[in-house]
Amino acid sequence: MRLHFITNGVFTTSIAGGDIHFLKLAEGAAKYGYDLNFFGGHALQQVIRKHHLPGTVTLTDSTIMPKANTGALGGQMKLFRDFRGRYRRTLASLDTIGSDDLVYAVSDYWFDVLPVVRCAARRKLMVLHMEAPRLGEIATRSRPDVDALRAASLHYWGSQEYSLRRFCRCSPKHIFYLHPAMTPRLKKLGVREDEMTYVSYGLEVALNESVPTVPQREFDVVWIGRVHRQKGIDDLFATLEFLARRLENFRAVFIGNMKDALTPEVERRGLTRHVTFSGFVSETEKIRLFKASRLFLMPSRHEGSPRVIGESIIAGTPVVAYDIPNYRPVFGDFVRYVPPFDLVAFQSAAEDQIRKSRAENNYLTRLDLAEFKRANSWETTQGKFLAALERLRASG
Repeated sequence: MRLHFITNGVFTTSIAGGDIHFLKLAEGAAKYGYDLNFFGGHALQQVIRKHHLPGTVTLTDSTIMPKANTGALGGQMKLFRDFRGRYRRTLASLDTIGSDDLVYAVSDYWFDVLPVVRCAARRKLMVLHMEAPRLGEIATRSRPDVDALRAASLHYWGSQEYSLRRFCRCSPKHIFYLHPAMTPRLKKLGVREDEMTYVSYGLEVALNESVPTVPQREFDVVWIGRVHRQKGIDDLFATLEFLARRLENFRAVFIGNMKDALTPEVERRGLTRHVTFSGFVSETEKIRLFKASRLFLMPSRHEGSPRVIGESIIAGTPVVAYDIPNYRPVFGDFVRYVPPFDLVAFQSAAEDQIRKSRAENNYLTRLDLAEFKRANSWETTQGKFLAALERLRASG
C-alpha cells in the first residue's frame, strides 16, 4: 500500500518538533510495510537521507531557499513565496497519487493540507499540532508567540482555519491531534470520535533507558529552548541570579547552540562561573545532561505540548513550570506548577526542588513513570498512527 507524506513546510535541514513527529511516523509505517513517498523540497530530501528512511521523494522545488531573516517582513514574504512554489509544484504532481493510496498532511498549513484535499486518494489524513492564535490574541499580542509584525500569526490563523474546514469536509478521513483540549473544536467542525485520534508528541524512551543514570548530578539546573520572549528568557535569568545567591556551588547548563546569543547576558548578570554552554549535542548527550541535572526550568509563557518537558520527566529530572493552560492535561502531576508569571513563586519553587534533589528527595520517584513512558513512547505513537491507517484501509 502506497502512503504519501505531503511535507512542503521543510525549508531547511535543521528540523523541529513537528518534523521529528512525521519522520517517526514514517519510520513506523515503513517497518509495517507501507511503500512511502514524500512530497517536498531539496531540504526534505537531505533530511530523509540523513534519517535513512526508505521510499521516494517527489521534489517540489529546484533548490534549497537561501537563509532568510524570518523575523523581518521581507524574510517572511520570501518564505511565503518558497512555500507557494512547493505548493504549486505539488499540485502539478498530484496525478502520481492514486485513488487507492493513502495521503497524510504533516502539518495544518495550507501548503500541506490543500494538496491532500485536492488529490485523488479517497483516504486522507492530517495532523493538528498546535492551536493557532485567535484574531483577538493577534490584535492585542496577548499570546507571547505573536511577534510585533503579526504577519506570521495572521498567516498561521488563516491557514489553520481554512485548511481544517476544507479537510473536515472530506470522507473518509482521519485527524491526529496533540492536545486533549483540541477535541471540542474538532467536534464542532463535524469530526466524529472514530475520525480522530489523540497522539503524543513522542519520546525516545528506549534511547533514554540506554543512557546510564548519573550517580552524582553535576548541574542544579538544565535549560533548553529558543531565545524568544515566548520562552520567558528574562524570568530564566532572574531565577538563575536568585539561585546563584541562595545556593552554594550553584551550576546550570544550557543545551544547544546559544552561546553567542546568551553570553553577553550571562556576563552582564555575573553568571559566567555558574553557567555552562553545551553547544550542539547528540540526542544521547542531551539525555545524559538531563540525567546529570537536578531540575529543568520551564519559564515559558506559551507552549503547545512541549516534548522537552516529557524528555526531562523520563530522564528522572524534576520540572518547575508556570501553570499555563496546556500543561496539566498532558503532564498532570509530573510537573511542579507555580501561578503564571509569579516570578517570586517560580524562584522559590526552583530553590525548593533543588534543595530536595540535593537531599535525594525527588518527587518523580513516587509517581508512575513506567506508565508515562509507555503512553508517550514513539512505539505507542506509531502504533496509534498505524491503527488509524488500517481503519481507513478497511473503510473501503
